Amino acid sequence: MIWHRPFRKVLVTVKYIDVNVQKSIEAAILKDFSDYCVKNGLRYYLYAGTLLGAVRHQGFIPWDDDIDVVMPRPDYEKFYTQVQKSKIAPHLDIETYRISEHSICPFIKLVDNRTDGHEQNLPSSFHTAVWIDIFPLDGVPDRKSEQRHLIKKQKHLIKLLDLCTRQYIPCKDLLRHMKRYMIWKVFGRINYKDIDKQLELNSLKYDYDSSRYIGNTVYCDGMNEIITKQEFEIPVQLEFEGYQFNAPKNYDQYLTNLYGNYMKYPPLKERVRRHDYICWWKKDSEGKNA
Repeated sequence: MIWHRPFRKVLVTVKYIDVNVQKSIEAAILKDFSDYCVKNGLRYYLYAGTLLGAVRHQGFIPWDDDIDVVMPRPDYEKFYTQVQKSKIAPHLDIETYRISEHSICPFIKLVDNRTDGHEQNLPSSFHTAVWIDIFPLDGVPDRKSEQRHLIKKQKHLIKLLDLCTRQYIPCKDLLRHMKRYMIWKVFGRINYKDIDKQLELNSLKYDYDSSRYIGNTVYCDGMNEIITKQEFEIPVQLEFEGYQFNAPKNYDQYLTNLYGNYMKYPPLKERVRRHDYICWWKKDSEGKNA
């Protein structure tokens, strides 16, 4: 199939990866990741939509296409250090703003390096292989007012990160065109790595081990991310795509915080993919050992 790669100026032949194959690659990454964590005594838990998928569907939510896990910050940092010295597998790499020039993330993506891809809302210089997201769990303050202040500050930085990495796409509507151009012109000058560093610094302010409450604050949605540590840390096994993985013991409370009545399906109009993402096999890979 002939297709114009977003970050090259020549026509090349590529083998697309459809969404079902993409999901199978992600599930395989998750299995390798889980095996590595068990072998090395590292804690992790299914998270967000992946946790919901495990509880409600025993696998992917049918209209979802990504995998999210969380690790307590001490385990996250151990994982980050260890896999740079000894890879999980030859075809698996980690990407994060700390070490990857084309990653904008203040968290880790564990990627299959036999693949390549591009999220359409990002500039062509940012691209990523098929991945799973690994977020750190950090401590948060006890007082609600301080929690709100932290989350508000982080959400502001996340919005700024989105604006400074957004792709400039011209459109026919003059007003929309001017708005996009001004956003790109103003915010495109900001160094996204500085924002990533600040997101991490803000999250690291509260020590995980000494905190009563925890949450993914480095890339958060809101206050509903925060939960008590005591029961979250106790792992239970849930099925996801035919395998058993760690989940927090209090997953019912956590999912209720995030989604309300989480066993109820959303309206049809909301059952859509969140990522405008296309991916393909790298030349000479094409699914070998996938």
